[in-house]
Amino acid sequence: STGMLVIRAWLANNPERRKYLKHLVGLAPATWGSPLAQMGNSVLGSIVRGNHQFGPDFLNAGTLVLDALEIGSKFTWDLAHRDILGPEPLFTTDPSTPYVAIFIGNTAYSGIKELVDKPGTDGTVRWSGCSLNTRKLIVDLTKPAAGLQAQMMPWPEERLSVPMFAVDGKNHTTLLLDPGDDLADRVAAFFAIDSGALFNSWVEKTSTEMAPALEKMKQNSDGWQQFIVHVMDEFGEGAPDYAIDVFNQDPRPLDEDALAAADIEIFDADVHAYQLDQSFRCFHVQLPQGFMGTPQVLWIRLLASSGTDLISYRGYDSAGAVTVGSQAPIVLDISHLAAGADALFCPFTTTLIEIRLNRLPSASVMTVGPYASALTIK
Repeated sequence: STGMLVIRAWLANNPERRKYLKHLVGLAPATWGSPLAQMGNSVLGSIVRGNHQFGPDFLNAGTLVLDALEIGSKFTWDLAHRDILGPEPLFTTDPSTPYVAIFIGNTAYSGIKELVDKPGTDGTVRWSGCSLNTRKLIVDLTKPAAGLQAQMMPWPEERLSVPMFAVDGKNHTTLLLDPGDDLADRVAAFFAIDSGALFNSWVEKTSTEMAPALEKMKQNSDGWQQFIVHVMDEFGEGAPDYAIDVFNQDPRPLDEDALAAADIEIFDADVHAYQLDQSFRCFHVQLPQGFMGTPQVLWIRLLASSGTDLISYRGYDSAGAVTVGSQAPIVLDISHLAAGADALFCPFTTTLIEIRLNRLPSASVMTVGPYASALTIK
């Protein structure tokens, strides 16, 4: 659970430490936090901490830990850039780095704890937010780029693929309290791995044998995925006031009814803004059944406001035209991300989306001593 963020931070703070760790097993790890973290000190959090089911006390944590565990937190965003997405990832196929195996239950809590259950979770951790298979999409709207404004970052070479394995009939608590002989045997076999070839063989065998448990998690869909979006200016400062939509066609010529029909509403179902910096937001998505096998046309529409008339966010759309993001939406065709190696959608994973805008002054007042003058920049 919380231990995954602890061990990842321990490794990232000093990469030399990875030589001391050969095998890392995650049991329902909060790799990307938990939707319960923001209610850790509330009445619902007290229910989770209660003795209705004895077991790991996930939310028995201080304020700083709960902040790091919040969905879409800056801590998890920054940590991923240090150990997963950087040019030298900490988890590779080389024996000098740790091999990683992640298991999570495919059921949620029962009894009184159903009050805090969230769809697509084991009761505490999201199924799409536990693996280390994370991609990042960079959407650079600061300059015209002839269709290259949205680019998926390539996987680092020799990256270790760390999928999530579903354990049938277990939830966040029972996975550890009553794992069963099958899971224990798989972990024991994992500890014997000492090469990339053995790891790949173990992953292939485990994926095949645990596939039925994974199918139960789909719930008549193609699975769950979460997107963590960070909107910033060209200096890296967050833009906390924005709205983003995804459409299956160019939204600009559509009337109101057609616009509503073209909206891919799965992105609107479960959105959480990080409390300390709302430029970070997490979109939890259940992909409709058959969605992955259907050719997609994808457009994004973005509005962003600085909250003042003195500063505006501006970006270049698909046609190369510059748009003031607080007055008119910036639209971009990202259909090249609909399928293939750079596909935007990938069930049971977390995808980071970094959107960059120009932040420009529209008018400001400069004061020097007793004198003041107005400066207008067009």
